[in-house]
Amino acid sequence: MPKRIVRKSQIKKNRATILQAAKKLFFSKDFTNITMEDIAGYSGLERRTLYNHFKNKGDILTALVSEVITKIEEICNEIDLRSIPSIEQLETLTSRLLDVYVENFELLNIFTPQYKSDTNKKQIKAMSAFMVENITAYKKIEARLVQIIKHAQDEGVVIDTHPYILAGLFNEAILRSAFVWHNYKKDLTEDDIIKDIIRVIRKGSINEPQS
Repeated sequence: MPKRIVRKSQIKKNRATILQAAKKLFFSKDFTNITMEDIAGYSGLERRTLYNHFKNKGDILTALVSEVITKIEEICNEIDLRSIPSIEQLETLTSRLLDVYVENFELLNIFTPQYKSDTNKKQIKAMSAFMVENITAYKKIEARLVQIIKHAQDEGVVIDTHPYILAGLFNEAILRSAFVWHNYKKDLTEDDIIKDIIRVIRKGSINEPQS
């Protein structure tokens, strides 16, 4: 095999190793206290190798989130190409996003302030400073979801609520379900989650009193 191909393969492998190590380290420790030296040690690579790929830990975090967003964009593109009813698109999107969120549980967990401590707030603020370049990409994804919801409303299968509100509820429901599934997988199936989320979107969460 040519040396150039071997080198490219090694570069790709090193990048993946760095990202995987950083994701686990960000999950287990306070982001604000983690250094590039920590990431190098955890990944088993030299610090010089890290800097060949990333300029700082914020750059690494941005790359991790960017990978997740890219996966979601690919899912949206695939669903857009299918000639299926919009409610089926939502069901498919729920299933695929749930898979992505579960797969990236460690990364997403560091953005979820489970404990309202000052340390946690500082960590979230510090990480948010590096996420600016991903905001535009996420807004595009949100717009795609809103479009699917609008079509479902036009078909009369989704409640008549502002689509951006539903898009936020929909995405948050899937995200939270990933955490629930991670902790209670024995008592919950993926089909259960999909059915429950779609039921809420289609019918709402409050039962009207019977007259």
